[in-house]
Amino acid sequence: MKGKLIPISLIVILILMVFYLPISYASTNLASNELLKINGKTITKTTTISQINSMFGQPKITGNSAFGGNSYTYYDDEYTWMLHIETDENGVIKGYGCVNGNFVSKKYAQGDKYSSVISYMSGSAIYDEDEKVNGIYEYNVTSSDVEKYKTNFLNSSKYLYDLQKSSLIVSKILAKKHNYNFPQTYIDEDIFYMNENLKYNGTDLYNFGKDTGKTKYISFVLSRTDFCTNELPNPVMLGRNTENYTRAENYKYVFYDMKVTDEDSFKIFTTILFIDPEFMNQKDEVNLTENEISLLQDVREKFEEYNQHGQAIVRNFDVEPQYSELPLVAGKWSDMALLMVTDYINLARAGLGLHQLELNQDIADAAQHKATLVVYNNLKGYTSGHLPEQPEGVSDEFYNKAQSYMTENLYTGDIQSSIPSALNDGYGDPVECGHRYNLLDPSATEWGVGAVGSGLSFGWQGVHKFSGFEDYSNELVAWPSNGIFTMDLAYNGIGNWTARFYKNYSMSSDTEVTIKCLNSGKTYEITNENKNDSDKFLKVTGSDLVTFRDDTIAYESGDIFEITLHNVIDNSTKSKTDYTYRSVFMSFTEINENIVTDIELNTDSVNLAMGASKRVLAKVIPEDATNKLIQFTSENENIATVRQDGTIKGVGKGSTTITVKCGGITKEITVKVNDFLKGDINGDGAVDIIDLTYGLRKLENRDILPEEEQRGDVTGDGTYDITDVTKLLRYLAREIEEL
Repeated sequence: MKGKLIPISLIVILILMVFYLPISYASTNLASNELLKINGKTITKTTTISQINSMFGQPKITGNSAFGGNSYTYYDDEYTWMLHIETDENGVIKGYGCVNGNFVSKKYAQGDKYSSVISYMSGSAIYDEDEKVNGIYEYNVTSSDVEKYKTNFLNSSKYLYDLQKSSLIVSKILAKKHNYNFPQTYIDEDIFYMNENLKYNGTDLYNFGKDTGKTKYISFVLSRTDFCTNELPNPVMLGRNTENYTRAENYKYVFYDMKVTDEDSFKIFTTILFIDPEFMNQKDEVNLTENEISLLQDVREKFEEYNQHGQAIVRNFDVEPQYSELPLVAGKWSDMALLMVTDYINLARAGLGLHQLELNQDIADAAQHKATLVVYNNLKGYTSGHLPEQPEGVSDEFYNKAQSYMTENLYTGDIQSSIPSALNDGYGDPVECGHRYNLLDPSATEWGVGAVGSGLSFGWQGVHKFSGFEDYSNELVAWPSNGIFTMDLAYNGIGNWTARFYKNYSMSSDTEVTIKCLNSGKTYEITNENKNDSDKFLKVTGSDLVTFRDDTIAYESGDIFEITLHNVIDNSTKSKTDYTYRSVFMSFTEINENIVTDIELNTDSVNLAMGASKRVLAKVIPEDATNKLIQFTSENENIATVRQDGTIKGVGKGSTTITVKCGGITKEITVKVNDFLKGDINGDGAVDIIDLTYGLRKLENRDILPEEEQRGDVTGDGTYDITDVTKLLRYLAREIEEL
């Protein structure tokens, strides 16, 4: 048997041959020096970009390539085909790919059946539901080319930004193939580099949106981790992931994001998003009133109680119900589940300044009996609803308990999901919203909740019941709240907005509404003239309630809306007047926000030559701060510009300030721009060992030109001497960071 064993060293060699040698394919009949045929034209290993231009015209997109050269993208205006080329610093083609164009590559011809090959740089492919290939990306590389690519990609986000433009063309071609509209463009440069700085701070745009209540503006497509052993980041790899994804035009950008999570294995985490640029709109900070600050503190405290009681699994019975056959068993929810859901409704009431509902176990038992009776009657075909019939076999005791405490909501859903549903759509009562106002009744003191069913929440039948009376001072109860509106209680949308008077005022048939976002200044008018428009609604019910809506309203956590009810009646004077209240939109995340306390800069002063750049690294403190979006602005862009990842570029001679802001924290960077590069004594555009030896020789002989002396004066004392040489030496030895 020993003679048949394969030596371990041979196995290692075989593995290396599979994974670390350029692969050649016998799948198509290209010659050994040919890389690709597309649109009847042939590209070889020695074809130059000039020759490709003569075949396909000038490239419509150019950029940098991480192989050390440039990238070139060719496509037609109808988005029926695309060609992408990447070169090294010598102009040699290293990466190449296409979509359509009746291509023939090393591995595939268009229309070939896809077959997965996991081997070193085997490339990318796009194929349809029949596994027929219609796009490829392949390589003409050695291992050293790949290592150079990885190093360059890690050290410059510019390559990823240039990939956005070409990947978009792939997305548009695939959209055309499936005959759907793809109005998006590639991401704005400012937003791209904001994301790069977010990544430096341990997050990204998608998580920033989740953390700060801006998910309305960021639509998720996918996230995936890849080990890049068979393909490097390329437009075919990125663009194929949007196939069959459509978004409305307000999502202006498609963003193909990539983050290297393991440099040694070149493991990459890819995220693709559609982004509405509205999330970048700068909004004014609006101070809370003293009452709003007090209400917010009440909501914070109630949220802490809610967290302590579990916040999660509420389908937890101490006694299981029996509702399909007689004898009926009402069942009983666990005390923790009932306490948790009581905290949940009290979050909404706390934001309105309403007194808190107390959980009453007798009322909860009655609600559980009612839920069981309603389900049984529904199953057996008996009359149900608020006034169900008493079926034969159901005891008087069971029936009477079910019918006690008759201020009630019947709802679909488990005991927790029922609350936002009742608050926001009225369960088929979206105008008068009786279910909403039972939950928000300012006089109620006690309640109970029950539910029976199975499956998802819509498979459940439940009941809220209320009792008690307490005097109150609230003259208006609105939803969204006249106070703190906890947005997480409206995760499926608010539905109609409502305002109900309980004291001092009444609605009139002439009542109209103005909604103003104080942060953005946008105003929405809902009048008797436009209330029948498709995106608006207005209705006065009785003397106390107005229901209204404008579907064009965009909102996010932190927004403060001022709502004015026009032509309401002051009951004391019987005259018409305007009544104004405010609603502060706040998410639970925002309520428990970890506030930014500082911004840590790796330097607060930068000296640059005109045309030179330097990145200042900005880290948010603490690391678990909720909002990590840092914004950089230049006081004078004629002297220095700044990119949103902190890269400062010298434009004109002089001094200016770069402002760095996150949340309520602001830092400043002093920038001085010279018309020369300090330390570049020989004037070749770089500060290196050549300047040190050249400068020493000049210092010894004093054979120095005025501009050389100026560039060599790194200490800034007006003369070039041994102290300048010493500082230059320390800089080159990296004992100091800056000259």
